[in-house]
Amino acid sequence: MTTSVLVSDKPSSNSLVHKYPLVIFFLLVFGLTWPFMIVDVLGSHDVLPFRLPIPLMIVMGYMPTLAAVIVTGMTKGKEGIRALFRKLLIAKVGLRWYVLAIFGYAAVCAGAIGLSNLFSEASIPFLSENFPKFSNPVEMVLSVAVMFLAISLVNGEELAWRGFALPRLQSKFNALTSSIILGVVWGLFHLPLFFTLTGSSQAGASFLDFLLSTVSLTVIFTWMYNHTRGSVLLAYLLHGATNTWTRIFAIDHNENPLVGGAVTGLTVLVAVIVILFMGAENLSRNGTRIQEES
Repeated sequence: MTTSVLVSDKPSSNSLVHKYPLVIFFLLVFGLTWPFMIVDVLGSHDVLPFRLPIPLMIVMGYMPTLAAVIVTGMTKGKEGIRALFRKLLIAKVGLRWYVLAIFGYAAVCAGAIGLSNLFSEASIPFLSENFPKFSNPVEMVLSVAVMFLAISLVNGEELAWRGFALPRLQSKFNALTSSIILGVVWGLFHLPLFFTLTGSSQAGASFLDFLLSTVSLTVIFTWMYNHTRGSVLLAYLLHGATNTWTRIFAIDHNENPLVGGAVTGLTVLVAVIVILFMGAENLSRNGTRIQEES
C-alpha cells in the first residue's frame, strides 16, 4: 500500500527543472548554502578577517527551504507552494510520535555515554560541561525548552529534505533507497563545515562517521514521516531534538571519541531494527509510503 499526498496536474514541459526537479533542487541547495559555509571556513583559517555572523548563519539555515520553494513554484505554481507549507500543519499524529521525536535521541545519547562508561576506565559525565548548572529541576527544564525552541527555529531545512525531496524520491524508489540517497545528500550538504578549525560541531570530526550517522538518521526520519502522514512538523521536532540533545549531553566526538562512536553505533542499530521490522519497501508497519509526483 502506498499513499500519495499530492499529485501534480501541471502541463508537460521540456525545461530542465520540469524534467529533473530533484537534481535541480539538490544543486540549488548546495549553490545557496555552500558559499555561506565556505566564507566561514576561510574566516576560521584567517584567510578572511571575519567569521560568518549569527544572523547570516540563520539565513543560511533557511536556504534549503528557499530552494524547495523556488523549484516547487517553477513546477507547480502557487498552489504547490501552499501545499508544501501545509505539511507543517499535519499535527494530529498521536502522542507517541511526539514523545519519540522529542525524547528518542536523548535515550540514544544517554545510552551511548552509559555504554562508554561501562566498557572504559574513564568516567564520562552525562551532561556537557557547557550545560549550565541549575538550582532546581524546574529551572533546568525551562532552560532545555528554551534551547530546544531556539535551535528548532534556527533550523530551516526540513521543508526541503522531508517536505520536498523525500516524497519525490519515494515516488521513484522504495523507502530505504530513498533514505540512503537523501541521507548521502544531507551529509554532503554539511561537508564544508568539516574544514572549519573552530565554532562548528563538525570541526575535527570524521566525515565518514558523520555520513553513516546521517544516513541512519534519515532512515529513522523516513520511518516517522511515513507513519505520521508526511508531517514536516514532526520532522522539525526530531531534527531540533537531535541538535539539542547532542549539546546537552556530553557528546563531543573530539574529546570523547568513544562516546561519539557509541552514538553512531546506536543510531545505526536503531535504523537496522527499523529496516528489519518495517521492511525496506515502505519503512512502515501499515505499508504506507508518502509519495509525491514532480
